[in-house]
Amino acid sequence: MFRSGLDSQCAGLKLPCVPHIGRVDGGAECKLARTLAAVRFIREPHEKIPSEGFDLLMRRDNVMDIEVYLAIYDMQDLRDYLYKTDQPYVVNVMFQPWLFPELSYRQSAEIGVEAAIFESSGVFTVANEAEGLVKGLRPFDQKVWVKDKVYMCMGPDSIRCRVDRHRLVCSFWSICIPVGQERAIATKHVLLNETHTHISRELGAACAEVGDASVAAVLQHLQKLLMAVQSATNRLSKLMGRCEGAFEGVHLDGGNSGAPYQGATAPMEVWEEQLQLLDRSVNDGHGNAPLRSAPLLSDMIRRRVYEDLGRRRRKGKFPPDDEETIELGAQAFFANSAATGSERAQAVHRVLIECIFDLERLAESNAEMLAVDGVTA
Repeated sequence: MFRSGLDSQCAGLKLPCVPHIGRVDGGAECKLARTLAAVRFIREPHEKIPSEGFDLLMRRDNVMDIEVYLAIYDMQDLRDYLYKTDQPYVVNVMFQPWLFPELSYRQSAEIGVEAAIFESSGVFTVANEAEGLVKGLRPFDQKVWVKDKVYMCMGPDSIRCRVDRHRLVCSFWSICIPVGQERAIATKHVLLNETHTHISRELGAACAEVGDASVAAVLQHLQKLLMAVQSATNRLSKLMGRCEGAFEGVHLDGGNSGAPYQGATAPMEVWEEQLQLLDRSVNDGHGNAPLRSAPLLSDMIRRRVYEDLGRRRRKGKFPPDDEETIELGAQAFFANSAATGSERAQAVHRVLIECIFDLERLAESNAEMLAVDGVTA
């Protein structure tokens, strides 16, 4: 039915023979995201591919063998690196370990491929650059070479896509077809952008449970993922309800206990207090995040609320996750004359509902893809 995609290793690169997510820096150095899990589908794998991707494959008459994977990545370290080096959140999809599975240490290799991206959520094409991924197949080069007779390098800086900096969970499908070969690979990539905060760290731990892709491991993964998503959505729902209530002027009580509420009641204080509580497991010393640059979940939510307000104040077309839009929304958020409490409440509601939807979609899509004989955990 399926098996682990991490078992087969490219000896020369010391990487599993699956697609990786990284960033090529300076033409030689490459920083990779951590692959939490990879599952290869064995039984009728083509049925897992969305119709948009299947149509792309069918346009190549020579493709006879299609490998299909689900790959899940912890993007935290890569995000930290990009923020510290002041680079945009643009990443490369690295197919070299899959393309050259027999590569030995200090060997070089090169091949032309066609690649495309489709059915993405929080991941965007780079159509205005010749080296960027789009929804149609584009030709690219994939190379491995040796630097200073020692270091194995992957490149070039191509097969790029842009990721939303402020979405907790992003996903996309990719296709890669080596030129002159009869095989192709289709992969659903799931990106967990932040894993320091408690609720997102639990998501990462649940995804790593896939392990050897045995039936038991898959069922354990689905069970833990569902529990982690339920816990995360419950926490975000409480944040949404309390902040919405504060901005709308609704009385804050003590909840089910019936005790009088002892916390902040001023809307901005409630907003900051609730966001800071998300980071409590990091800031109280129980987290494992040292010095970092990438925003935690609290700041990701904060900036998405600003973007929501800014989007409603701009005219014309502008890209998602746009800094100018975020700055415009931040000005409106803090100026009483620019945004009402009700507008702030609605922005908080829209953003957190989308966060919750992303989490629920992760659990549902993994359960659908990893169904065991039609029954999931």
